This record gives sequence, C-alpha cells and structure tokens, in this order.
Amino acid sequence: MSKRGRVKMKQKKKQKKKKIEIKDLPRPERISLAKAKMKKIIDHFLYVVELHANNSFVVFSPLLASQIPNSYAANAFNVFQRSMYQIEIVRLCAIWDGIDLDKENIPTVVALIDDDEIIEMLAEETRSHWVGGASERLLNPSNDPAIAAIEQEMVKAANLQFADEQASTARTELRQAIADARVVLGSERLGSIMNMRDKHLAHSLETTRREKDGPVQPMKYGDETKLLNGSIPIVERLYCWVNGTSFSIENSQEIDQNNAEALWTGCKFVDLR
Repeated sequence: MSKRGRVKMKQKKKQKKKKIEIKDLPRPERISLAKAKMKKIIDHFLYVVELHANNSFVVFSPLLASQIPNSYAANAFNVFQRSMYQIEIVRLCAIWDGIDLDKENIPTVVALIDDDEIIEMLAEETRSHWVGGASERLLNPSNDPAIAAIEQEMVKAANLQFADEQASTARTELRQAIADARVVLGSERLGSIMNMRDKHLAHSLETTRREKDGPVQPMKYGDETKLLNGSIPIVERLYCWVNGTSFSIENSQEIDQNNAEALWTGCKFVDLR
C-alpha cells in the first residue's frame, strides 16, 4: 500500500473513532434519546429485580443449600449458586456503567438530561399534558348559563394550577434523581462492586484501573442489595418525569418474590451422591 493510501486509512480510522459528544447534540434529540433509553433501562432493571428475588432463595437462604450434604452434587450446586449471584452483579453493574451513547444505563440518561433547559422542557411537557384537561366540559353543568360559565372557569383554573404543580414537581424530582445518581456514582460501594465485576467477572485481571489509581475496598455480600434498593427511587423518578409515565417497581418486586417462592419452596433434592 502506498504512503498516501496509508494516510487515508489512518484518517478514516480517526473519523470512525471520533465519538459524538452529548453536549453537542440538540436538546430535543437528547430528550428523545433519554426517553428511548429509559424504556430499555426499565426492562434491564426489572430483570435484575427478578434475579434478586430468585437469589433470595438460591444464595441468601438455607432453603436449598440445607438439603445438599457433602457430595459430588454439592460441587454442582456451588457452581449454580455462584452463577446466579454473579449474573445479578453483572447486570446491576451494567445499569451503572460508564456514560456512552451506545449504552442503556442510568449515567448516560443523567448526562443527557442534566441541563437546566432540558429539565425545563421536560417540566413543560408535564404541564402541557395536564393543561390538556383544562378545557374539558363539566359532566353535570348548571342549567343556568351564567353559573355554568363560572363553573367552567373554576375547573379550568383548578386544572391549570394542578398542571403548574406537576411541572414544579417534575423539576424537583428530576434534579433529585440526578443528584442521587451522582451520589451513587461517587460512592465507595459502587466502586467496590464495579471493581469486582471488572476484575473477576467481565475480565480476568491482575490489577484494574481503579486499583492502579488507589486502594479499592473489597465488595461485601449484601452490597448488591443496597445498590439495587438505592437505585429504585432513581429509576422510578427518571422514568416518571422523562417518559411521563409512573411505574411502581415495588409491585414488580412483590410479583417476582411470589414467583420465586412458588418455585424454590417446591424444589426438593433427593438421592444425591
């Protein structure tokens, strides 16, 4: 290949490597991306919730382990336990992974919406949704036209006030979700979990980049539960005020726990060797 050809190839590689910066995207596009990613994040998060419900029996309860004596079967059960626990950690870490427009995670959504004008645009979306009901007709208006007109104005004023209140709540809740997410991202707990994921699960490393920067506390059992529980209000707030739809993760937790209980309490190990 000629020198000129090599130069062109290098230039093409540089162009491919150049990433789009979030700050350079138009604000409407940032909102659109945040909405799309939050729909995916809810799905990813609910999968972690399902895993956690099953692990409450498989990993953190003696229900199954107590049935298995020292045996060949115990070796296989240990592999099963580890794999269930590890995949929960891996999937939870993915939700808190680094900012990247190709990723569907909380930090990327936070980076997309962490802008005063974008927060105001989302608040106005919320307000517009409720203002739409301000001109609805009364179900049982007065027969007196003058009184009916007054009633209509009162309902309209009440709806407008509610719309303004919801917009204000959107601003507050979005800023709270961003602040809470930043606390998690800067926490020692997340650093410990991510370091364990990077070192032992996603890769096989002698030393991680975090460890090269300084000491990293080892992850402890239960850290993943605290991270999961701390993520719930953040995910709910973001989904509610970015996508305009409320969602109760607690309801999903209850369903998943009942499903897991139905399976694992009916699971009996017999004739093990």
